[in-house]
Amino acid sequence: MRAGDCSCKKRRRLGLNAYLNRLVRAYLAHCPVTEGKKGLLRLTKKLIRPADPQQTATTKHGFRLRLNLANPEQERIYFYGEHDERYETALLKKLLRPGMQCWDIGANIGYYTCLFALLAGTSGRVVAFEPAAATRERLAANVKLNEFQNVMLMPCAVGAAGGTARIHYSRAGLFEGTASLLELKGQGASEEVAVETLDALVARLGAPDFLKIDVEGAQLDVWRGGSRFFASQEALVMAELHDSNDPAVLRDVESTVRGFGYQLFTIRKGGRLVEHDELTAHSPRNFLLIKPGARSPEARP
Repeated sequence: MRAGDCSCKKRRRLGLNAYLNRLVRAYLAHCPVTEGKKGLLRLTKKLIRPADPQQTATTKHGFRLRLNLANPEQERIYFYGEHDERYETALLKKLLRPGMQCWDIGANIGYYTCLFALLAGTSGRVVAFEPAAATRERLAANVKLNEFQNVMLMPCAVGAAGGTARIHYSRAGLFEGTASLLELKGQGASEEVAVETLDALVARLGAPDFLKIDVEGAQLDVWRGGSRFFASQEALVMAELHDSNDPAVLRDVESTVRGFGYQLFTIRKGGRLVEHDELTAHSPRNFLLIKPGARSPEARP
C-alpha cells in the first residue's frame, strides 16, 4: 500500500470520528431520554475523544468553556454540555433573574460563574472567588471567551479570618474542583493564597442576593467569617453542606446554618425543592438555603 493511500485513509477515519464526535455529543446534550447515554458514550469514547485534552466547548446553556479533558468533571461537561449537577442548574435557571447580585465562592473554571452571568444579565453582577492561580487564569479566560462584562474576579479564598492560608490540590493544570484549604488525601501540591472574610467583602462590595458556596470542607469558616451578613440578610444560598461523613461535623454544619435562620431544601429533578429535616451521611451533597421570611424562588418575579 502506498503512503498516499494510508494518509488518505487516515484523513477519512479522522473525518468520520469528528462527525461521530459531533453527533454523539449533540445527542448526549439535547436528547431528553437519559437511559442508554452512558452506554453510548462508553462504546464510542475511544473514537470521539480528542487527542488534545485542551478543548473549547459550547454548553447546552449557550456559554463556552475552555476545558481540560484530563479532569473527569470537565470531560463530562465536554461530552454532555453541562455539569453533572443538572438538578442544581435547572433550579438556578428558575431562580436567578436579571439585575441580581450573585457571588460564586469556589468558582473553579467558571461553569456556574458563566451561568450566573447569563442569568443576571448586564444589569446584574457576578463576583467570582477563585484563589488558586492557575485555575483563576482559566476562569478569567472563560469569562473573556464569553465577553462577559458583568463579572468581577476576586483572587482570594473566603474564610473565618483575613490573612493567608495554603490551598491544596494534586496538580495545578487539572483545575481541580476538589482544591481545598484543608489538606485532603492525594493532594501533594499547594500554594499560599489570600483569605478574606465574607463580612469584610460585603462591607466593601455590597451585599449579594444569592451565593453559591462550594469550598471543599472549609464551609464552616465561610459561615463564621460572614456571621453579620448571614444574621442580618435574607440572601438565598446554594451550598455544598454534605462534604463529610463525620456525624459531629454534619451536626456542626447544620447547627450553624439553622442558627442563622435558614431552612434546608434538597434539590430534585427539574429544580424542585423538598424541605430536608436532618443532615446525615445519607443526605445529598447540595442544598438551597432559604430563610422563612424570604420569598421562595417560585414567588420571585
